[in-house]
Amino acid sequence: MNPSRAAISALGVIALCAVILSGCTGPGEPRPSMEVTPFPSMTVTPHSPTTPELPGSATSVIDGNNRFALELYEHLANDPENREENLFFSPFSISSALAITYEGARGTTADEIRSVFHFPENQSAMRSGFFEIIARVNSNANPYVLKTANALWAEKTHPFHPDYPGIADRYYGAKTTTLDFVNAPEDSRVIINKWVEEKTGDRIKDLIPPGAIDPSTALVITNAIYFKGTWVKQFDPEKTRDADFVTGNGTTIRVPMMQRTDDAAIFRYAETEKFQVLEMPYESGGGTGLSMLVVLPRENDIAGITQSLDIGTLQEMRQSLALRVVRVYFPKFRIETKYWLCHKIG
Repeated sequence: MNPSRAAISALGVIALCAVILSGCTGPGEPRPSMEVTPFPSMTVTPHSPTTPELPGSATSVIDGNNRFALELYEHLANDPENREENLFFSPFSISSALAITYEGARGTTADEIRSVFHFPENQSAMRSGFFEIIARVNSNANPYVLKTANALWAEKTHPFHPDYPGIADRYYGAKTTTLDFVNAPEDSRVIINKWVEEKTGDRIKDLIPPGAIDPSTALVITNAIYFKGTWVKQFDPEKTRDADFVTGNGTTIRVPMMQRTDDAAIFRYAETEKFQVLEMPYESGGGTGLSMLVVLPRENDIAGITQSLDIGTLQEMRQSLALRVVRVYFPKFRIETKYWLCHKIG
C-alpha cells in the first residue's frame, strides 16, 4: 500500500491442481461482512462498470460457469468439513482445467463432465468461448492485475492423441510439458509446484502435496489465477478501528474494521427483507469493469443465503442495484483454503 494515496488494495490469489489423471486420492479468520445504512434522501441513478460486450459463445460459457459456481458453493457450504469455515475458490479455474480434461474425454465421461460444468453442447462454441474469456482476462488494458494460466504436465511415455496438446494450447493457453512421473514423481511434483509459485507471485506454495503424483499418473492439469486491484472508493487506513463482528455461528469477536461514512461514499446498493447487497468496483481506467459483490444477511443467516442463492436471485440482485450514499463498515480479512474436489463435484 502506498501511504500517500491512503488506499486499501484487495488481493486474491487462487491456484488449482484440478486434475491428476490416475484416480482421485489424497489426504479463523472472521468472515468478510459489512454493516450498511443507506441515506434514503439520495437520488437513485442506474450505473454499472463499463464492460465491453462479449460474443455469444463467451456468454454461454460464462452462464454455465456461474451455474456451476453456485452449485459448488452450495456443496461446499453444506459439507460438514467446512462448517463454520470461510469458503474461497475460483470457479473459472476449475472449469477451465476441466474443459481441457473434457477435450480428451469421450462417451459417458464426456457427458458427465459437460453436465456438471454446464459446458455448451456445441464444442466449437465452447472452445471459442473459453478462448475469448482467457484473452479478455489476460488483457493488459486495465489498472488492476488479473491473470490466468493453464498448463499440462504429461508422463513422457504415455501416448496421447496427437491433436490434444495443440487444442489445449490454442484454445486454453495450456502448454504441455513432459515429465518422468514413473521414475521421478517427487521431482515432477516439485517442478509443477514451482510453476504454480511463479504464476501466483509466490503466493501459493506446495499446491500438490507429497504422494499425490505416483508412477500411475498420466497427466496433471493445473490452473493458476492471480488478481490484485484497488477499489474506486478507497478506505482510509487511518480510520480503521477495532469493532465487533458477528461470525456465522453467532459469536461476537473484535476485528480491525475499515469504514467509509462520508457523503462521497456512493455505491451501487440494494436491499430485501433477507439481505443487503453492496457492489464495490475496482479501478478499471475505462477498461473491463470488475467489482466485488458483497451480500450481508439481515439476521446473520448464512445458511439462508446458501439456500436461496441461485442464478435468478443473483441476476435480480444485480438488476436492483442503484447508486446510494452508504455507510460501509468492512473488516480486514485474509482467507486461505484448499479443497479436494474429487468427491464434491458431480
